[in-house]
Amino acid sequence: MEYYDENLTVKEGLAQLFERFGFMPDAYTAKRFAIWVGKFPIWVPNIPRRVFVARFHDIHHVLTGYPANWRGEAEIGAWEVATGCRKYWIAWFLNLGAVVVGLVLFPRPVLRAFRRGWRSRTNLYHDFDYEALLGIEIGALRKQLGLPAA
Repeated sequence: MEYYDENLTVKEGLAQLFERFGFMPDAYTAKRFAIWVGKFPIWVPNIPRRVFVARFHDIHHVLTGYPANWRGEAEIGAWEVATGCRKYWIAWFLNLGAVVVGLVLFPRPVLRAFRRGWRSRTNLYHDFDYEALLGIEIGALRKQLGLPAA
């Protein structure tokens, strides 16, 4: 688990996430993004709907503490599936893929993350404004989502 101080703003937490995991500053504007399989990238088009979802997904990493590695993506995928991806088919597709891989490689952590999501009140795919979220403190947003401790 990664730790993000509850008194930081979401924007500050995202900056830490990007630094810790080597995300490029243009992650939301690049024409494509890489899914890494070991040392080999699989390049995928960075379509607008994926960018929309990824911005909230990255905030979910900060709020839940799941890292941006294979295990953490499977955990966050399970958490997001349990809390519901609504009409965002790209989120359902990417998360379910991560969960399937995670159930093979990390079954217990993925099931724990799903249960944690099931106990959460909601996630950010449910009518939140991205720009408004950036100034909110991490602890306050965790409470608003009803996010239980891991």
